[in-house]
Amino acid sequence: MEKMVPKNLWKNNVLYQSEKLIEVYSNKLIELSIFDHAKNHKNGTNGATGGKNIDETKQHFAERFLTSSARVQFVVIDPREDFTIVSNNLKATFGSGKISILDIPAGTGAGILSLLSNLAELRINSKLPKLPLHINILGGDYSPSALNIYSDLLKNIKKELENQLIFIEYDTYEWDATSPESTNLLIRRFLKDENSYEEHYIFMSAFSGVGSSNYKKFDKSFDFMQTALSHLNTTILYIEPNMKEANSFLEFIHKLHTKLTTWLSKVIDISIAKDARFEWYDPITENIAKSDILLKQYLRK
Repeated sequence: MEKMVPKNLWKNNVLYQSEKLIEVYSNKLIELSIFDHAKNHKNGTNGATGGKNIDETKQHFAERFLTSSARVQFVVIDPREDFTIVSNNLKATFGSGKISILDIPAGTGAGILSLLSNLAELRINSKLPKLPLHINILGGDYSPSALNIYSDLLKNIKKELENQLIFIEYDTYEWDATSPESTNLLIRRFLKDENSYEEHYIFMSAFSGVGSSNYKKFDKSFDFMQTALSHLNTTILYIEPNMKEANSFLEFIHKLHTKLTTWLSKVIDISIAKDARFEWYDPITENIAKSDILLKQYLRK
């Protein structure tokens, strides 16, 4: 059976990201006058964790965007078959129909851009049927400067997606994860047309970067979020770097889910260890970098 991996995205055991994603990202780097910063950053070093102001956002965008997008891409196309169940679930969920995604923390959009561009690549390469897919996206983040970049990138990739019959609508919300009131407003916006969608998907990528001292302040918001979604056909997917902070974050999350979400009855827990990291090509630095992944998925079955 032919593998479901486009040859332009996986060559000699190295991951290559979508040319359209790279084009959109590069153009934004140039617009923000940070292309040289991105080109000179060493992928082996720790990048910025982001922040509320524009300078922190730009630094994170230049240093960590492609690292985050590579992790999501590796799960979506699954070239080594590390994540078969999750990858197949993603392809089935986003094969056709009407789906609503809550993308938190949205950041500058590395996760959602990677998901969308790779769904398009799978269709271009005849690895998935080209059926109409309508996706509503709500990106929540505490940084307005990051959300501005997020919206611009989605706008710039929208036409390319439509060529593959992937139609997106998107909105953003300045979300304080430590505030139940802010989370209530986020969820109300996410569910305002809930009966219009076949599935609701909670997509969380690189949340652990906020640090263990901060995410423990999120428990009330996460409690509320899970309760508010309990009546829906929902999947929650976490994709994190396999680091100490991420392990602590997902342990914290699992305790919340165990306490609250008996309605999400299937749990998938997979990781790529440090000695099994995957390689990916960074066309900005023209170097090959290495990444690892920690993944947890909750879904109703």
